[in-house]
Amino acid sequence: MTMTPAMVKKLPASRQRALALLLFVAAVAIVLAVVLGPVILLHRHYDRAIAETSERLRVYERVAAQAPRLRVALAAMDRRNGRRFYLANTAANLAGAEVQELVKAAIESNGGRITTSQNTTPRDDGRFREIGVNVQFFATTPNLQKILMAIETHVPYLIVDNLTVRPLNAFRGFKPGPGQEPELNVQLDVGGWAYPETAKPAAAAAKAS
Repeated sequence: MTMTPAMVKKLPASRQRALALLLFVAAVAIVLAVVLGPVILLHRHYDRAIAETSERLRVYERVAAQAPRLRVALAAMDRRNGRRFYLANTAANLAGAEVQELVKAAIESNGGRITTSQNTTPRDDGRFREIGVNVQFFATTPNLQKILMAIETHVPYLIVDNLTVRPLNAFRGFKPGPGQEPELNVQLDVGGWAYPETAKPAAAAAKAS
């Protein structure tokens, strides 16, 4: 039943005040629902995104922790003539260029955008030489997962030694719109293994000089 102003005037003063208070509370509740509803939904969206990103980062850390075990596996494969698991080049500069190309392909083919890429200093690792590259790029969380999978499953073997992930524009309070996947600023070191460079025979060296 709808109450008209005339009907309201016939009510006792105490009921009029109670009705006015009830209408005021209802109006405030409607305004709060309209104003705060989208904000609450947006916070829930980002809470879920943060939880999913944290879980994925824990997975990436577990993958990076497997590097020592994979090094042992490399040695075992070498004993079984696993030449295909090593870089094709033995010279440090050529092997470095090879690693850069392999990492670049893994990143760009999976939606990443490279900003910097440079070789690190080669270092001896047992009977082999580890050739590394440091790369910085932008990628969404799903694309980062694909990039790491492409690197870790590549033949010849490539290993992620260090991984740093930062939210993009985190210090400016930037938040993408609902449904948009936020980008991450990623920096990682990737290493591959090369056979030691074979020394030239004395005769060939003398001829070359």
